[in-house]
Amino acid sequence: MTSARLAAGVLLIAVPLVFTAAFTGLQMTFDYPDILRHPAGEVLTRFAASGWDLHAYWYAMMIAAVGLIPASVATGLALWKRDNLLSGLSIAFGVLAGLVQALGLIRWVMLTPALAAAYVAPGATETDQAMATALFDAANRYLGVGVGEHLGYLFTGVWTLLVSALIFSERRILATTGVALSFTVMAGMLEPFGVPYTADINAIGFSLWALWALVLGVALLREVRIGTPAPLSAV
Repeated sequence: MTSARLAAGVLLIAVPLVFTAAFTGLQMTFDYPDILRHPAGEVLTRFAASGWDLHAYWYAMMIAAVGLIPASVATGLALWKRDNLLSGLSIAFGVLAGLVQALGLIRWVMLTPALAAAYVAPGATETDQAMATALFDAANRYLGVGVGEHLGYLFTGVWTLLVSALIFSERRILATTGVALSFTVMAGMLEPFGVPYTADINAIGFSLWALWALVLGVALLREVRIGTPAPLSAV
């Protein structure tokens, strides 16, 4: 499983780096994720006034989500001999996590640019603008909150729990950290129900989760170099 471990290590480093870079770019240029709590008309106007960089950041976010699919497959194969059942489940939930997140994010790549252009078009009527905002709100609620976030948080959290269980015997610190972070990620599922502080917990947790995945990737690459898992004292 050396090739699988190598692929998992590379992907688990690349995916968090792309995600973090894109997320930081969106924070700086689009006030993300706070912008999502603003009226649809304001979001579409700001999107239409943006440059190519905003489109690139959203595309990179989607690529990071898609990248989680092969990363989870490679990780499951790399850990297959430790527990076939848990490894298989981790692959399934990792693929689902990447898929639903990509489905949620693709609205920013394909749908939102068209709606933003229609909203600010010189000849746009109030009816045209109302239609654009209604479509944006519907897509944001279903693809964003429902598919990309609610299901994405659930599947990502479960994937993290399963991988943490698989690595616990060799890397207890990293595994324990993964368990804790999985619950902070899944806390975002409670935001639509009005549970306070869950959005902040999720935002911090997801940023730390990206770091956790990167550390796991480095650890797997170290195993490729030394040929065996690191001792229990290692992260």
